[in-house]
Amino acid sequence: MKTKILSVALILSTVFVSCQKSTDLGLVSSTEEQILKSTEITLSDLKVESISEESNYEADFYANAELNLRQMARDKGRFGKLIDWRKGLRYQMGQCPDVSIDTADAGYPITITLNYGESTTLENERVLSGSIIIVISGPKFTDGTTRTISYNNFVADSVGLEGTIVETFSGDNLSSRMFSVTSDLTFTLSDGTIIDRVAQRVHQWLAGIDTPLEYEDDEIQITGSANTNTSAGESYSKEIIEPLLRLGNCPYLVQGIINFSQNGELIGVLDFGDGGCDENATLTAGGETIDIVLKGKNPKANRGSKNKGKK
Repeated sequence: MKTKILSVALILSTVFVSCQKSTDLGLVSSTEEQILKSTEITLSDLKVESISEESNYEADFYANAELNLRQMARDKGRFGKLIDWRKGLRYQMGQCPDVSIDTADAGYPITITLNYGESTTLENERVLSGSIIIVISGPKFTDGTTRTISYNNFVADSVGLEGTIVETFSGDNLSSRMFSVTSDLTFTLSDGTIIDRVAQRVHQWLAGIDTPLEYEDDEIQITGSANTNTSAGESYSKEIIEPLLRLGNCPYLVQGIINFSQNGELIGVLDFGDGGCDENATLTAGGETIDIVLKGKNPKANRGSKNKGKK
C-alpha cells in the first residue's frame, strides 16, 4: 500500500466522505471510522498541546529569570522594555516581546508581563502575538510557591489561546523538584473551531536538579490526564498510563503512553517510544498501527507504511 501522509484537513475530509459512503453505500466499517476518528483526535490534540507547551515555555523562561529581571528593572524601570534580544537566540533577529515586571513592597507577589505586540517571530518560525501574564507568589523552587499564567488576546500561528495555568512547586530543589499543574484552556482554531480543555499534570525531575544552569541533562517525568470538548460537539479524554519522559536536550517526548477515550470507550493508544530522541510516535487504533510524525507545527499521520524508529 502506498504511504499516505494525512494532514488534519485531509483526515477531516476523509471522515466526511467515509461517513457519506457508509450511509449511502454501506462500504465503510465501524473499525475504519474508529481509526479515522482516533487519528483526527490525536493530531488535533498534539497540535494544541504544542501551542500550549510553546507558550508555557515562554512563561517558564522569564519566570525563572526573575532575579535578573528584577535587577534590570532597578536599572531601567519596572515597566520598560527590559530585554532586547540582539543575537537572535530564542527569537529571530530583532524580535522579542516587551517584558515588564511589577513587585509588591514586600517582594511578592511579582507580576511579569510579556507583550508580543501584533507579531513576534521565534527562531522556529512560530509567530506569537498578544500577552502572557505571570504572577509568582514567592521565591522560585520554594515549597508551596505558585505560578499563575494567564493569556490576553494571545495567538500562536493563528490559534487563539485563553485561560489559566496554575503551577504549584513542591520539594527542596536539592533532592526533589516537582510541579503540580492544573490548566483550564480554550483554543480557537483558524477555522473557528473552539477546543476547551481541562487538565491536571505532575512534572517531576528525575535528573538535572544539581545543575540548575544546564538544561540539557534534565529528565522530567510527566503524569496526568485531560478532558476536552469542542464546538463541533466532540468530547474525548486522555490519560497518561505510562509516564511521559522529556529530556532537556530533545524537542520531543521520548517515552510514555497515552490512552484516548470517547464515550467511555478506548479509541486510541499513543506511544512515544523507548527513550530515544526522534520525531516519531505510534498510534494504535482499530487494530492498526499508524506512524505519527511529531516534527513541525502540524503533526502528521503516516498510515499504511511499516513503522520506523519507535515501537
